[in-house]
Amino acid sequence: MKLSKKLLALLLALLMLLPLGAIVANAEEDACPLIFVHGFMGTSIRADRNDPNSEKLWDPDMDAILNDVKDNLGEFLKALVIRDWDRFGDLALDIANKYIQPVYSGDDGEVHNDSGVYFRYPDRGSISKTSRLEFSYDWRLDPMQTAAALNDYINYVCDAAGTQQVDLHAHSFGAVITVTYLKLFGNTKVRGVFFDSPAVFGETFNGELMSGKLEVSVESMMDYMAYAFDDMEYSTLLNEVAKIARNIGLIPLLVHLGNEFIDHLQARIFKEVMVPMYANWPSVWSMIPDEYLDDATRFIFDELCAGEDRSALREKIDAYNTQIRPYRTETLQALNDSAHVYVLSRTGYASTPLTASHKTLSDGTIDTKNTSFGATTALYGEQLPADVLAAADPAMISPERDIDASTCLFPEQTWFLRYAHHGDMLDAVSDFAAFLLRQPQQVTVDTFAAYPRFLIYLPAAKEIKPDPGPAKQSWLEHMKALFAEVKLLLTAAFSKEA
Repeated sequence: MKLSKKLLALLLALLMLLPLGAIVANAEEDACPLIFVHGFMGTSIRADRNDPNSEKLWDPDMDAILNDVKDNLGEFLKALVIRDWDRFGDLALDIANKYIQPVYSGDDGEVHNDSGVYFRYPDRGSISKTSRLEFSYDWRLDPMQTAAALNDYINYVCDAAGTQQVDLHAHSFGAVITVTYLKLFGNTKVRGVFFDSPAVFGETFNGELMSGKLEVSVESMMDYMAYAFDDMEYSTLLNEVAKIARNIGLIPLLVHLGNEFIDHLQARIFKEVMVPMYANWPSVWSMIPDEYLDDATRFIFDELCAGEDRSALREKIDAYNTQIRPYRTETLQALNDSAHVYVLSRTGYASTPLTASHKTLSDGTIDTKNTSFGATTALYGEQLPADVLAAADPAMISPERDIDASTCLFPEQTWFLRYAHHGDMLDAVSDFAAFLLRQPQQVTVDTFAAYPRFLIYLPAAKEIKPDPGPAKQSWLEHMKALFAEVKLLLTAAFSKEA
């Protein structure tokens, strides 16, 4: 009897493995390479785009910048005390130009030195149907030019892997490149796209910045510090220190000085730095929301650069604005008809603190309403109006009651991830993207219990979980957390001395 049971168990196991083997084989057969398309400033600019060991021009060396500031600290303080903003500006702009001038573009929107992104295709033999690859590009350039390069890369990857299609994980400005590619070259070689905090419809901060609308407030600075500190060690202590600095008048003083600086030097900052570095990059213009485009065009070309020949740059901008911008929604809908589409909107923070739009709910950079392709949102720290909440489907309302997902372009295919910073390349998000894109059929926010519509990122665990809603911390719990951090800081300080 024992032998018969073993034989029966073996037979059953073999019978079970046969269909499993067929499933695995079919999954392999149906797989296609996944290409990550990074966002704005997502790769380093090198002095020689053909030499991976050449000097890195971007990101700037922050230690070197701080050393230059320290070397000139006396001059900075003297100019600050006597409110000599011209002198202060000379010092600041000299340092800024030293580090960022090498990445400037010409008035025609072209790069005129050898700088760029070093990117070489992987060997054909290393590419398989299950490969996870990256497409790198110079994010200063015309998005239509970069989309053509993406088309070439997709063709290469498909040919090397022996597939007809690829999946794309498009982050931030990478989504602009992806939608531009789809409009120019079609959908046939794309099986699915995971849009990760996409910049397709622009960012309000960028629109206001390019329109010359700069301002700083105490509230915006406090919100920004809360954003910057939230996943740092000693975040509770840092936020308490920030509150003390506000209450004793230090933050208001710094804000006042910042606005004085802006009032006196805004024209110089824009003309001497922002135009050659930022406004001359065609990529930036594709991330200006429609409602700011006319103001930005007038401010940059008719005010700051009046009388200058920037016709070649205007031609690039106009090409995007006529061939791509009006068709973004149509392009996305066409993609959805032929491929799997997923949208992840990172959220939970105020926007960048240098403009009046800082209270816009965002991922710290791009508005939640834009990264979700149309969600209705409250201002940061507020809830949607009572009448909106009363009329809404509860399943579409976030636990914090600040997002109504029903107005998204693809409400059943859009997830909201709270407390994931815009620019952070998180393994949990990459894995989530791959998980969805590997599904044989289009899935929705209702398919997996582990991944409902509203999610939260837990930095300590580096995990994505269902969003449980606002955490309520008592005053006593807050003080315990604060004292625990103080104890850790003191222990670390005395340990170093010993």
